[in-house]
Amino acid sequence: MISRRIIPLFLLRGKRLVKGTNFKDFVDVGDPISQAMIYDAQGADEIIVVDVESSTKGRIINTEIINGMIKKCFNAGADKIVINTYAVLRTALIRELADEFGSQSVVVSIDIKKNKKGNYEIYVFSGKQKVDIDIYSYIAKVIECGAGEILITSIDKEGTLLGFDYELFSKLREIIPVPLIASGGAGCYDDMVKLFDETDSDACAIGKMLFLRDYDIVRIKSYLRGRKVSVREA
Repeated sequence: MISRRIIPLFLLRGKRLVKGTNFKDFVDVGDPISQAMIYDAQGADEIIVVDVESSTKGRIINTEIINGMIKKCFNAGADKIVINTYAVLRTALIRELADEFGSQSVVVSIDIKKNKKGNYEIYVFSGKQKVDIDIYSYIAKVIECGAGEILITSIDKEGTLLGFDYELFSKLREIIPVPLIASGGAGCYDDMVKLFDETDSDACAIGKMLFLRDYDIVRIKSYLRGRKVSVREA
């Protein structure tokens, strides 16, 4: 049985951690290095770090913060690269990274929003710009280019604490043969149980639920095990 992963999602803005709703209205929630130490001690399977301003400001993520997290928490270092906007704008980058570091190290992040007709659309530059690309064709292309994992974030659900877009993840699970990380909407234990039971996602990325509610990785994993969801020991 596959062990489902519980992954804290860190959103960086400058040198601080932030949380927002629907990719806007960000508020400061602390220091990334100290928070990483907390979740590492609790048994987080991984930590995903995303800079919410890097693509719009044309710069890379703050490597000083990443190095600080590695020194304090992860002796093995950073073992994966998450790419979002430029995986859309220059899809060949995925193949270049996979050739250099191996597909297992390349995570393609895709931000998705439902339009008024009920169709899902891809957005880039931190949810600010829609792109006219069919989501299913794009996913097939990034997998062909060597993406080892896919991180899907529902912009509509992000930061709402109202549960995941289960329909979205169920549909995408059918076409994604590599590990699928679901993000956007986690608000309670049962949201994650439902996600794993109904969509067969490999992992869930959680943010505001950890930072602004009284939850921790140890209790989350304990609850999931009690509901027959296989997770790694905290």
